[in-house]
Amino acid sequence: MKNKLKLIVAIAICELAGVIGSIFTISTIPTWYATLAKPALNPPTWVFGPVWTILYLFMGIAAFLIWNRNSNWKIEHADTRKALWVFLLQLILNTAWSIIFFGLHSPLWAFVDLVAMWLVILWTMTLFYKISKPAMWLLLPYILWVSFAGYLNYSIVILNQENVAVSTSSLQTPTQTSQNSFDGKNATFTIDGKPVTLVNGISKVPAAPDSASQVTTRYFGNEATGDLTGDGLPDTAFLITQDTGGSGLFYYAVVAIQTAHGYKTTNAVFLGDRIAPQSTSIVTKLQELEINYAERKPGEPMTAQPSVGTTTVLKVTSIGVLEAL
Repeated sequence: MKNKLKLIVAIAICELAGVIGSIFTISTIPTWYATLAKPALNPPTWVFGPVWTILYLFMGIAAFLIWNRNSNWKIEHADTRKALWVFLLQLILNTAWSIIFFGLHSPLWAFVDLVAMWLVILWTMTLFYKISKPAMWLLLPYILWVSFAGYLNYSIVILNQENVAVSTSSLQTPTQTSQNSFDGKNATFTIDGKPVTLVNGISKVPAAPDSASQVTTRYFGNEATGDLTGDGLPDTAFLITQDTGGSGLFYYAVVAIQTAHGYKTTNAVFLGDRIAPQSTSIVTKLQELEINYAERKPGEPMTAQPSVGTTTVLKVTSIGVLEAL
């Protein structure tokens, strides 16, 4: 009976780490995380929950095998204490990763945490091997998954280097913006002929009169600067997303044309639903805007991860309309 209770406690502690991490994860999956560009091998989001539940179970059983070396609750052997303290350290780093990545929206620092976690997991396995080989083998799927997670985390850092928004303290419309800077997080443009005004990177309006549903438009970033109109002045292109209350997350491109009196924004051009933006560039010589992103193969369900590289080329017409070539 005592052994069963120790097993339950060991598993519960490990699963609790996952519960704490999920507090910071669940709310950001359909919002911030959905806007990130991801690598082709990134699994569907529903995969992570079951995988981590199983891994935490294996971790709990492994910890129990080490802890159960003692016949009572007290940990008497010095090597057992060290092994379990190192195990607890990697569990803390594990929980911290979710807080840093999803809670603080910091993939870079989350990757630093993940590297430290991987090293401590390896240390734990070394210590466990000296006490219980089955306990060590139970951690093998864990370190393999964390290695894969490291690839995903690093790829997200690289793919989203350009997704950095610059904020200002005051609301600026295109005609109020200074000639030498443009604040895409506080801009007005049109989507399907309807004006949208971002304030600090976001706009929320009712989907219909007296409706509780909202249409949420957000600044995504991926800014690019260059001359798109041939007047010698640098224009600014950027991406936005729009959530109309359904399951889709729609991506658009917008250009801010610099004039002698400030900036004038174009219409937003639709790129795709739940795509994975990668890079945005302006080819000044051709006066063309090139947007690279990944989308799904023809016939694939929307739950599939975008894996097909696509480039959309846009141009600003002589009357200031942004259109695809």
